[in-house]
Order: sequence, then C-alpha cells, then structure tokens
Amino acid sequence: MHCPACHAQISDGLLICPQCGASLEETRPSRASRPQQQPVPQPRRTTPSFWHRARVVVLWLLVFVCLLTLSVGGALYGGLYQGERDRQQRRQELAEQHYRAGLEHLDNGEYELAIAEFEYVLELDPDNPFAPQGIAEAKARLADIPTPTVETYEIVAEDLYRKAVAHYEAEEWEQAVSVLSQLRALDPDYEADSVEEMLFHSLYNAGMALLDEDRFEEGIFYLDRAVALRPLDDEALTQRNLAVKYMTAMNYWGADWERCIEHFEKLYATAPNYKDVFSRLYQAHLAYADAWYAEGEMCPAEVQYAQALQLIASDEVEQKRAEAARICQIATPTPIAPITGTTTVTMTGPPPGFNVGRLAYPVYDTQTGLYDVYTLFADGRLIRIATGADQPCWLGGSGSLGYHDLLAPGISLWIPANNAPTLLASGYGLYWPTFSPDGQRMAYATQDAGGTWQIYIRPTDGSAEPQLHAQGKNPIWGPTGLLAWTGCGADGNCGIFVDNPDDDQPPTRLTASINDIGLNWAPNGQLLAYMSNVTGNWDVYLLSITGGVVVLTDDPNSDGLPAWAPDGSGIAFVSNRDGVWGIYLMGPNGENQHQILTLGPNLPDWTSQRLAWGP
Repeated sequence: MHCPACHAQISDGLLICPQCGASLEETRPSRASRPQQQPVPQPRRTTPSFWHRARVVVLWLLVFVCLLTLSVGGALYGGLYQGERDRQQRRQELAEQHYRAGLEHLDNGEYELAIAEFEYVLELDPDNPFAPQGIAEAKARLADIPTPTVETYEIVAEDLYRKAVAHYEAEEWEQAVSVLSQLRALDPDYEADSVEEMLFHSLYNAGMALLDEDRFEEGIFYLDRAVALRPLDDEALTQRNLAVKYMTAMNYWGADWERCIEHFEKLYATAPNYKDVFSRLYQAHLAYADAWYAEGEMCPAEVQYAQALQLIASDEVEQKRAEAARICQIATPTPIAPITGTTTVTMTGPPPGFNVGRLAYPVYDTQTGLYDVYTLFADGRLIRIATGADQPCWLGGSGSLGYHDLLAPGISLWIPANNAPTLLASGYGLYWPTFSPDGQRMAYATQDAGGTWQIYIRPTDGSAEPQLHAQGKNPIWGPTGLLAWTGCGADGNCGIFVDNPDDDQPPTRLTASINDIGLNWAPNGQLLAYMSNVTGNWDVYLLSITGGVVVLTDDPNSDGLPAWAPDGSGIAFVSNRDGVWGIYLMGPNGENQHQILTLGPNLPDWTSQRLAWGP
C-alpha cells in the first residue's frame, strides 16, 4: 500500500509511515471491507502531525526554560524568596527531561514506558498541558495491540523495578529516584513496601550528596521529597537547615548588605566551619564598608571596616578604616547617639486632606541602614515612635502601636504612657504583627526552616504558646474578627484568604495571585484594600469579601501599601510617581490622589512594609 500523505510504498500492518510519520489508521480500511484495488491517491496533508507539533513545542519550551534559567540566575542575589522559585525551576527542568523521554518511547513503540514517563511529568508538574495528550496517544496506540492492558502494565512495572534495583545497588541515587517515581506513578501497588524503602533512601542519599556538592536547591528538593515518605534523621535535618540559612543569606548578597551580614553572623555563630561562611562574612563586611565609603558616609564605613578586621587582619583594610575614622571625626565630632525615646516635630499644619486619626509609617535611615517608625497626627504633630523598626500596626483604638522590632529583635508595643517599648514576642523573623479587635490576641508571620511562610496566633500577653493557623504572610485582623492573609491552599491555589479563627470552617480564597499583598481592612470590615502586580505594575486594588475587585490607582510607577482612614473617608498609600517615595491620599473610590509626605529616594524592600491608620 501507499502512504496517503507522501505516497511512499509501505508494508501492510504498519500504523505509522516510516518516511513522513503520518498516521495510517484513519485512512486504512478494515481487513473485512478492504477492496482488492489500488488505493486512490489523496491530497498531500499539510497539517503537521501531533508529534511534529509536540517537537516544536518542546523546542520552544527548551528555549523558554533556558531564558528563564538565565533570568533566575541574574536575580538570585536580590530575591527575598528565591529558594522556592529555584526549587520550582528544578521541577520544571525534570518535567521537561521526562517529557522528552516519553516522546522518545512513543516514537520507538514503547507505549507503556511512554505512559510512565508522562505520568511522572504530571507528578512533577500537574499543570503540564502536553503530558495528558501524550498519555492519550500512547493509550490509543496500545488499544491496537492484542496484549491485555493489565498484563502489559505488569510487564512494564517489572521492567522498571529491575532497572530501579540496578540503579539502587550501583548507588546511582538520582537515576534510582527517577525510575522509582515512574514506577509509583504507573502502579502505586507494585512491590509498594520495597519501592518506598528504596525511594526514601535514594532521595535521602541524593539530597545529602547534592548538599555536599554545594548544589543546595537540588539537595533540598530531594530531601523535601524524602521527608514526605518518613522523617529525616538529625544529620539530614541539620544539613538541610544549614543549607537553607546559607541560601537565605546569599539571597541578600549584593542587594542588602545589612541583612546579608545579619544572616551570615547567625550562621557563623552556630556553624563557623560550614562551607565558606567565614569568608562570606568577611567579604560582606568589606563590601558594606566600601559602599558606605563610596557614599561619603565614613562613620558607618569605619564600623564595617573594624568588624572585618576582627575576622582577618589586613594592613590595607586597616588603612581604609583609619582614613574613614579620621574623616568621620571631622564631619561628626560627636557620635550619633541611639534613640531611646520619641522625637516630636510640630508641623506648620496638617497636610491637605489629612484631618482624622494618626498615620504610622516607616522611613528608611541611610545612616543606620534600618527603618524607623513615625506617626503623623491630624493636629500636625510628627513623632518618631521607634528606631530600628517597621511594619507598624495599631492595637485597636488604644493608641498603642505594635511593630516589627529590628533591634530587640521581635515584636514590640509602644504605649503612649510608657517611656520604653514593651517586647511582646522575642526572636528573629517575626513579621507583620496584627491584633484582634479586642486586643487580646496577636497574629504574625514567620518562615520555617524550608522558607515557607506560616501564620501564628498567640495571646498578646504571652500567656500561651503560639499556635500555627495557616500557611501565608501579610496577616491583618479586621474589625469584625476576620483574619486575612496572602498564601496558598492545600490545592496549590494562591491569593488572598479570609478566615474566622474562632470557627472550624476552612478559609475562603478571594483572589488568585500570590502577589496580592499589603492587605488592609476598611472600617466596615466588608472591603479589603491591597496591592498587586498582576498587570506587571504595582497598583492599589479594592476587594469586596462578597466578590468583586476594582483598581484604584493606574500609574506607570509603583503604588501600594494602602491604609484605610479610621472613618472610611480615604485611603493612604505610598508611591514613587513623583521621582521619590512619598505618602499619598485618595478618596475611597480612588479620586483626588495627592501627596502629603515625602519619604525620600530610598525605600528598600518596600513591598514588605506597611502603613497603619488608626483613630
């Protein structure tokens, strides 16, 4: 017979033309009805076959993955949560590898192996659009093979099991993981105990080996899959946690030297011989010192040079330190004393439109490299509440202000009648404090050892241990008792969640982006203002908890961190639309947007900050 696409002479019984790859199934008549005559020539098909299209798609996917990998590599040092994105990238790369392997098996007529590969792709990437097509095609071709499907699967499972055992005994851990994962996707019940035992040890050994090779993201990826099967031992937990801490410090490298040093100092204190922590800490001090020196800020430069010299003695660094110290003494005869109380400034009058309550906001201090919290009152007073602090939040109508304390460290509460703040919760990494309407409870977010954000709730007075409530960040308690945050559910869908912590009902997801952040409740408890970059630019949005979203700002620059006026008359937000950062006001529907305060040219990590407008 002849191929209907290219007219090549082919043998009976073939399903695919060996010359052009066209399917012969649709055009070949059944044996019972096939007439004894030459086939009628048909027009040459110009539509590419599924597999030609798939190869093109795979090629574009490979180009996309390469570009994405370069992009991720370029942004490594500036990303706050880069670790999670790198682990996702690794999963995507593995999915691509196994998808191509599935195509090869399909072309070679190894349909059962192709199905196993495609099903493993879906395990790595459930949203992959091509793997289901591959499975459907492989099963369709299997339907023409007389061997029973159950027996076929048993043969394939047995073959995969033999390959897995061979890789396992050869201590080829990554290959063993790949084959065992395919086997579990194909038939979860096949030698289940033995497969799980080998898979756990393969994941464990692959993860530990990769961590030892400084391939941190891949190592953590394998260990995280292992812990889903059974708990890790102390050695693996220690190495995984050290790797996470190292990556966290490196995430700030070159982007925020203050925080980079802070994280490396913590790691150095617990594991001074881990990897190149000692060298990294020294280099970070020098880089931070040089950055201050370049800006003409000699006093903080001298401090950083001195800290570097405590690690490694160097004549060159000592000369820089001495020079910075000399200029510092000339420019600033007396050192800048730390702030122990509040500083009050009376303005000539309240800003236009600001006529109710008090607005707390963070201001970045370039000398200290930290934020300070200020409060603007409707009568024109401007008070610095705390130094080395950010993410303010009012405790109901009490006039007391909670904030993320960078110096204590932990969560502190400023009470107007007291001269010193009260430390409510101690420890690094306690972010976005927020209080229940009655002030009796406090919620905040922190990261676990794997970098996952989690929200805890505890009594404000510390009378009980904090309790894990949900995975997420940016928690904010509303006036009706509802708690809102940004996170991802068990199904992997992300966005803004709203929940009543006092009932047993699951939270409700209201939006669909993990970048819907900076939440703030309206006084009526029915609306949420938030910021999002779903359009590629940060803008302020308004969300009804009963459904419906509108955009309030539409400026090519960055707008965000909305805060409702206590009487609902307007919304404050930050923006750099005038060339520098400032605080702006607008009406509840986005009208009459105008600046009321200037914050300066620098607002590092601004999307993690918060405004708080209280009565």
